[in-house]
Amino acid sequence: MRRFTPRLTSTVAAGLSARGAPGPSLLLSLGAFATALAGCAATPHPAPPAPSMAAESQRLPIDLRRTTLIVRDIDRSLAFYRDALGMQVAYDQALSSPRLQRDGGDGVNRSRLVLLRANNGFIGMLGLWQFLDGPEAPPPDQSPAFAPGEIVLLFNASDLEARFPAVAATPGVTLISPPTPRTYPSDDGDIHVMVSMLTDPDGHIVELNRLVSGGPARQ
Repeated sequence: MRRFTPRLTSTVAAGLSARGAPGPSLLLSLGAFATALAGCAATPHPAPPAPSMAAESQRLPIDLRRTTLIVRDIDRSLAFYRDALGMQVAYDQALSSPRLQRDGGDGVNRSRLVLLRANNGFIGMLGLWQFLDGPEAPPPDQSPAFAPGEIVLLFNASDLEARFPAVAATPGVTLISPPTPRTYPSDDGDIHVMVSMLTDPDGHIVELNRLVSGGPARQ
């Protein structure tokens, strides 16, 4: 902390060096200086504002941490989610799940699990899980019906238009619709989004979009 060093003004210093008793003007100058110095010493530094607890108190006791997809060929899935979409691998391990009941399994249920992340390592992660035993799965249905039981994975890409051609050209990917402007109504005003849709190599529906205006800000 910088130390405050008081200095006498030239008027006060000149008065002190003069012979004889100090005159009224010198006394007034000294009094004003003493008052100012006392004020500096008595004024504390402002305390930093206390952190707001409102956001923490409004948190729900649950988070949607991850969606895990059971896939046919994990390397093919990585070519889509890691190489084309740009997610990063956070975990990649071989596992066994002997208590898991699976049709056609050998009881050991050897598998490989890969966890991918975007900008958050706690929520919004994606798991790819391939079982290495049992019969080969039939080819996926690449014509989604948008029926109950199907899921839609939504990714927001700030570089949607530049990234989309490589994403759509990934082996095993089927294009549903290219980037197209869409407006969603909301109580706070319309939300404008560029929306594209595809299916991944296992037939899961993927929406890849870019927020144009409105809607929640990225945290």
